Amino acid sequence: MILLFLLVIHLVICVVLYFLMRARILHCTRMVMVLALLIPVWGIVCLLILELRTRGNQEAYVEVGIEKLKINDEIHKSILMEEDPMERSVVPLGEALLINDSSTRRELMMEIMYANPDDYVNQLQEARMNNDTEVVHYAVTALAELQKEYQLQFQKLGRRLLLNPDDRKTIDDYIDLQEKYLSSGMLEGEAKLDELRCYSDMLGRKLGYGSGNIRTYCKKIEADLFLKEYETAYEEIQAVISKWPEEEKGYLFMIQYYSAVKDRAGIERVLSLLKSNKIHLSPEGRSVVQFWK
Repeated sequence: MILLFLLVIHLVICVVLYFLMRARILHCTRMVMVLALLIPVWGIVCLLILELRTRGNQEAYVEVGIEKLKINDEIHKSILMEEDPMERSVVPLGEALLINDSSTRRELMMEIMYANPDDYVNQLQEARMNNDTEVVHYAVTALAELQKEYQLQFQKLGRRLLLNPDDRKTIDDYIDLQEKYLSSGMLEGEAKLDELRCYSDMLGRKLGYGSGNIRTYCKKIEADLFLKEYETAYEEIQAVISKWPEEEKGYLFMIQYYSAVKDRAGIERVLSLLKSNKIHLSPEGRSVVQFWK
């Protein structure tokens, strides 16, 4: 009975802490909340220590107008900043996980989980293979929580789409979330291809409503070329050239398409079109054309 009572108290404290986080009173991330929930007493103690440590490091500042940032005094201009010795001790995160001792690695992982693990997905992926089981546990927990966060956001937007399939704001929000998810580094192999197909479908839905600009077309073409949906990509490239005949993007995508399907004659035709239509080329475009010439 005593253990059950203590467990209930622990759960109540965790719920209170969770709502304090949602209310932005506590600055902890949900990854730290997982540790507090799974490790009674000490997990909560660690959470509170990290919270106090973070608040203690915050410095008061006063916003100033941009005119106050200008330094006109030659004396002030001549002041040399002393080199910070800490800058020489900074080690890339990937190297720190490999060469530092176990206590440093664990502290580093806690800092990542407390800060913004979304910025360290690649390092967390590497940390999963570390020989320190606690570091591996932190990395797996952080990645699982990130995955859960993405899925919750997709479910929320999915419900909005079901209620109003033609809501262009929701479609744009869904596409933005997909782009963030695809670029996060969390997806690999078939899972990445599946998400990319869904991303292409959402872009197609946006284009179907007539709200597609050249940027949307380019995103759709890039996705379809990667997925080897060559017929669909060809039609979209033709649409770009037709709608924006003076832009280089459609022609460069057409070169990329002909390269993918191994049609040298098609590439030559596009190069001739670029010359005859006097299309202005960016440095990148000139580099592509020069390569194929």
